[in-house]
Amino acid sequence: MKSTLRNRMMLIVGLVTGISVSLMYSAGADEPAKVESKEADNPAPRNIAQPFPPSMLAVANNRKLKVEDFEEARNCATCHPRQTKGWLGSMHSIAFKDPVFQAEWALAEKAMGGQLMNHCGGCHSPIGVTTGTIKFDPSLGKHGGFTAPKVAEEGVTCDVCHSTVRSNHAQSASGDPGNASLVLDPGETKYGPLKNAKSGYHETQYSDLHTKAEFCGNCHNIFHPFNQFPIEHTYDEWKTSPYAQADIPCQDCHMVPVETAVRVADEMKRARDLDQHGLGGKSSTKARETRDLVHDHGFVGGNAVIAPALGVANAEEHKIEAIKRLQNVAELDMDIKSGKGGAHELRVKVINARAGHHLPTSLTFIRLIWLDVTVTDDQGRVLLRSGELGADNRFDEDAVVFGNKSVDKDGKPTVNPWEIARFEEMNTIPPKGYRYGKYAFKLPSDTKAFKVDAKLNYMSYDQAVADKLLGKGAVKVPVVEMKSINRVYGAADLKAIEAPVKVSSN
Repeated sequence: MKSTLRNRMMLIVGLVTGISVSLMYSAGADEPAKVESKEADNPAPRNIAQPFPPSMLAVANNRKLKVEDFEEARNCATCHPRQTKGWLGSMHSIAFKDPVFQAEWALAEKAMGGQLMNHCGGCHSPIGVTTGTIKFDPSLGKHGGFTAPKVAEEGVTCDVCHSTVRSNHAQSASGDPGNASLVLDPGETKYGPLKNAKSGYHETQYSDLHTKAEFCGNCHNIFHPFNQFPIEHTYDEWKTSPYAQADIPCQDCHMVPVETAVRVADEMKRARDLDQHGLGGKSSTKARETRDLVHDHGFVGGNAVIAPALGVANAEEHKIEAIKRLQNVAELDMDIKSGKGGAHELRVKVINARAGHHLPTSLTFIRLIWLDVTVTDDQGRVLLRSGELGADNRFDEDAVVFGNKSVDKDGKPTVNPWEIARFEEMNTIPPKGYRYGKYAFKLPSDTKAFKVDAKLNYMSYDQAVADKLLGKGAVKVPVVEMKSINRVYGAADLKAIEAPVKVSSN
C-alpha cells in the first residue's frame, strides 16, 4: 500500500542520511508546498454518509479505512518530541484505556445491546470505530472490556486530530458540534493550525478549524443519541461565556502552561496577545522558522487520577499540572449576617474565576465539587460542620455540592449516561460567575469569638461510582483541595453582625 511503501522508503532515507522530518505539521521553510485545499476549506455538504451510527464520525469521500491508514504516535516523536511528550500521559492518550470509561462503556454495551459501541468509541477511539476493529470481551474486568489494535488503543492520538479535515456538525439534530462530529481523511496530508508549514515527510495543510473551539466541541459536547438530551455540554458552556465573547478558544487555556492559562483568564486576552508570554519557539526539531507561539499537547484539565493509576509515561507530570489547574480556577469569599430566631447566616461565595466552562463540567452528574465548612467558637465548640468526608470517602447528604442531578425518563435518579433524560437540579458555576453555599448556626451566649474554615474540594467522581465500576475497595478516589479560606470574628465583628439593619423611611 502507498502509505506503507512511503514509510519504508523514508525509513531507509533516514538511516542513510540521518535526516528525520515531521509526521505532524511542521514549520521548515518559508514557502509551503503546493497542496490542494481538499475539504478543509470547504463547507460540509449535507449528504456526507454517516456510516458509524449513532456517532457523527465520518470519513472523507466515504472511504473504507484500515488500521494501516493511521500511524502510531511514536512516529511523531522524532520531529515533535515536545508535543509527543505532552500527549503521553494525557487523558487523550488513555481515552480508550481508561478503566473507569471502559467499565461504564461495558455496562452500556450490555444494557443497550451494542447500540452504543460507536457512540462511545467515536470520541474515545475514532481509529477503532472507523476501521471497525474494536471488539467487546465480556471476560475482561468487572463488567467486560474492549480491545483494539495498538494504534486504535492510543485513543485521541496525533493522527486523529491531524487527519481531521472538517466537522460535519451541521448534520446533527441540533446543528451543534458533538458526538464525534469529525470527518477524517488519513493519508499523506496532515492538517494543523500553522500557516506556511512544510515537511519532507508528509504534505501539510493549514486548517482554520484547528484554531477554533469548535474543533474541541466535536467531542466535548455529548448528546444522548436517542433522546438528544445534552449530557455533556462543555463546548456549549464556553459558547455562551465571556471567553467566547473575547474570542478566547479552548486551546488558549488547555494547550498552554497553567501559569499562562491563569493570565489568559485574569487579563481576558488570547495567549498570543499576552505580553512576554514566552511561548515562542520551533514546532519541530527540523523547523527553520521560529513561531510566535507553539502549543503544548498535554490538554490538561482536572483529572489527576487515571493516568497515575495506570502508571503511564508522564502521568505524574500531568497529575501535578491538573492539581495546579484545580487550585487556580476558583476563588472563595464569605460573609455573615444575623438571621431569624437568634441564628446567624454564613454565606460562602464560590467564584468560577478562571475556567472558560462551568465548574464542574463534562460529567456534571458524576464530578464532585463541594464545600467543607467548619465553624468553631473561642471555647473550641463546633457550632457547624458540613461536607466532612467519612470513613467511606463520602460526605453527608446536606453538604453544598456544585453539580447537576440527573434522572431517567421516569424521574428516577441515575448516573448511567444512557439512561439520562434530563437534569432535575442544576447547580454548576458558570464562567466568571458564582454560587453561594448557605449555612445557619447559633452562637452560645458565652461565645466571644468564633472562626470559620471553608474548603472547596474536588473529586473526579463519587466513591460510590468508583466502587460500582471497578469494585469495592479497588481504588480510593483522591480529593484535591481547590481553595481554602478562614476568618476569625471577634467581639467587634459580632457587634456589627448583630446590629439591627436601619430601614430608610424614604
